[in-house]
Amino acid sequence: MTDFAQLLQQGTAHAWLFVPSAILLGALHGLEPGHSKTMMAAFIVAIRGTVFQATLLGLSAALSHTAIVWIVAAAGLYFGREWGEQSEAYFQLGSAIIIVGVAIWMAWRIWRDNHAEHDHHHHDEPQSVEAGQSLLTLEVFEDGVPPRWRIGAERGPLPDAGSVRLETLRSDGSRQFFNFVRSGDVLESVEEIPEPHAFQVRLSLPGHPTFELAFEEHDHSHMDLGEEDDAHARAHAADIRKRFAGRTVTTWQIVLFGLSGGLIPCPAAITILLLCIQLKQLSLGFVLVLCFGFGLALTMVSAGVIAALSIQHIEKRWSGFSRFARNAPYASVALILMVGLYTGWIGWSSI
Repeated sequence: MTDFAQLLQQGTAHAWLFVPSAILLGALHGLEPGHSKTMMAAFIVAIRGTVFQATLLGLSAALSHTAIVWIVAAAGLYFGREWGEQSEAYFQLGSAIIIVGVAIWMAWRIWRDNHAEHDHHHHDEPQSVEAGQSLLTLEVFEDGVPPRWRIGAERGPLPDAGSVRLETLRSDGSRQFFNFVRSGDVLESVEEIPEPHAFQVRLSLPGHPTFELAFEEHDHSHMDLGEEDDAHARAHAADIRKRFAGRTVTTWQIVLFGLSGGLIPCPAAITILLLCIQLKQLSLGFVLVLCFGFGLALTMVSAGVIAALSIQHIEKRWSGFSRFARNAPYASVALILMVGLYTGWIGWSSI
């Protein structure tokens, strides 16, 4: 660290060479124990998260980890350089409280979902969606006409047709998007729905999180019964989609969980930033910490994306995944809870 101080005092021409090193050190720093990689991967498994959610989770953790360095360093200028390391225990306690709270929330959601009464919907049975003041119904309508989506309102107003987006995801990975127009007292999709009507549905309404529903095809007269393996795979995929349908989390819940995972500051990064500030090299210190956070984000995002892609791949390849899925969320909750308790114990013992 003395050599680094001397390098700064001589000028910034050579010190900027530390920028790529800061990125690499940030990435390697994320690989060290205690940086929430396992906890974030477990969270993605439990909510069956997407690549976007995994990326958002990793970026949130890296953002809070970098921001907390600046906060502690700024306070350290007033309370002394050693305060940065002394404060780590209190940040560990705060992070532990949030982590345990998230674990309890996840356990409650899983218990509620598993004990709720799950109706098996035929393709012509409407499914209900609670959207604020409105209770909407979604169904495949094909009485004497080509099959199209219909959205009705049992209570409250219908949303604007132009703001509604619906996406179907089939077991073979194919996707299709649908737009809607107003047709009397319902909204009807412009596009027809191809057979078979067995897919996961993601319904996007303005001002609400994405709703996930599952439709199963019970009338198999139109199917090629000779393709037994495909039918078997579709049955397992439908079971998986039913199990996870509606188990959604909001963007803010994902961000909060990611921010809590990065609350423990890095003493090394704090020391470098304080040194840059004291030697009046504020811009260099800002860039080095920013590059450090960028490298950390690469590791965090990679951990979450790998978990998200693994879930999507296993769902397609492993027919027994539905049985495993019954217990996987509970195992994830247990792991996150243990991480939170361990973090709290470390923080408490350091006070």
